[in-house]
Amino acid sequence: MNENKLEEYKKVLSKGISQRGKIEKIVSEIFKKEIKNVYLVGCGGSFACMFPCKYILETNSKLPVYIYNSSEFLSIKPVNLSDKSLVILSSYTGETGETVDAAKYVNEVGATTIGFTGKEDSSLGKTVQNVFANDAKVGITDSKIIMLYQVMFNVVKHNDNYPRYEEMMEAISTLSENLYNIKRMVKDRAEKFSQQNKNEKYFMVIGSGPCWGETYSFATCVLEEMQWIIAQPVHAGEYFHGAFEIVKEKTNLLILKGEDLTRNLVNRVENFSKKYSENITIIDTKDYKLPGISDDLRGYFSPLVLSAILDVFAENLAKQREHPLSTRRYMGKVTY
Repeated sequence: MNENKLEEYKKVLSKGISQRGKIEKIVSEIFKKEIKNVYLVGCGGSFACMFPCKYILETNSKLPVYIYNSSEFLSIKPVNLSDKSLVILSSYTGETGETVDAAKYVNEVGATTIGFTGKEDSSLGKTVQNVFANDAKVGITDSKIIMLYQVMFNVVKHNDNYPRYEEMMEAISTLSENLYNIKRMVKDRAEKFSQQNKNEKYFMVIGSGPCWGETYSFATCVLEEMQWIIAQPVHAGEYFHGAFEIVKEKTNLLILKGEDLTRNLVNRVENFSKKYSENITIIDTKDYKLPGISDDLRGYFSPLVLSAILDVFAENLAKQREHPLSTRRYMGKVTY
């Protein structure tokens, strides 16, 4: 990523951070009525970025939280969905059919909606009651996660009297600078990774907890969708219930280690795998400085650190393989 892109990345993240006032106002208004549960709905990368949100609520709130692929949400029509639900939906284009339809169904039920999209006047933006838009060429996902985090911690503040709200907002305010610096720091490592793996035919990508979304997204949305490489996202807790049986000396493993409550699951995978495969790449968020964020809060930001790093990895891999990240065989080209 060149310097101009890096500066643009920082600006896009800063825009996400700057939405704090609007988010506080909207969530405060929402909680003037009773909220009984939260639904997180999306597809692909917009689905993946919801997993850290689920983790935030599960570790800090008594509100039940459910996460759904948009199509499954529409097919199941969860019985717990009601006019006392808060539903958060995401689609960068704002035109993902199943997500727009999910928002329309939620409106029929009478639940409260917040939408994240690129442009406010997109179909999703026009369908939800509250919309956040951040149209950009770089940093889209990270900026969206930053806004989602602010929503989640506002929910926890209002519903559960979260005692560290101001400290968390201060931590979030450091992210544009911190993630910018991390992207610059990993340039050489990303180049080395891409050179070593440009001819690989298969990856097993492993992670857990709030980092599961990044695990799934890099395997499915980057390696498979954008690079046409077979990739298997494997939850660290499930690794020893099937996937480890195919690990041999040359099996390519990409292990993503966060600093959250599930780190021990990934440690177990790492310790075992090093005995049987010599083709392991480990990205550990603990190796990267986050000035202004206390050690016991770092785990919440592990997905964002991984996202920043893997973005640089993806760009370098695409360059080495001469396969642009924008290349598609079916998506947006045929009926499906």
